[in-house]
Amino acid sequence: MNFYENSEQAALLALAIALGLFAGFLFDIYRRIRNLIAPGPLLTALGDLAFWGIVTAVTFYSLFNLNSGEVRGYLFLGFSIGLLFYISWISRHVIAAFVLFDTFVRNNFKRASYSLGRLKKQKIFVLLARVCSDARRIFIKTRFKK
Repeated sequence: MNFYENSEQAALLALAIALGLFAGFLFDIYRRIRNLIAPGPLLTALGDLAFWGIVTAVTFYSLFNLNSGEVRGYLFLGFSIGLLFYISWISRHVIAAFVLFDTFVRNNFKRASYSLGRLKKQKIFVLLARVCSDARRIFIKTRFKK
């Protein structure tokens, strides 16, 4: 084996590790969405199956294009190492960032809805709402008189 063949194999191993890291990140995103939706046990199982099916297809497609369809054991090992590394050390920080982002969005949504509620109580908006409701009532009465 020459140096080129070894460096190509090392690059494929690095790609497999990167795919494992990326799959872990996508799994955290999927988990966050699943927790927000709370689909139930059956849909959760189907969603997990679909997620891992998609990840498997993307992984094999990437490796097939780069390695001409030669799937080797060290590629599975690299993918597993990347996924294990992500789940062990990076995942908790990503989840913490998601929780901070959710908290930030919720707090700003509460502030915006509170401000909008106070704004709706201003006299000009109460007057506009009254004019709109009266106009709608008159429009409906004139439309059905024909």
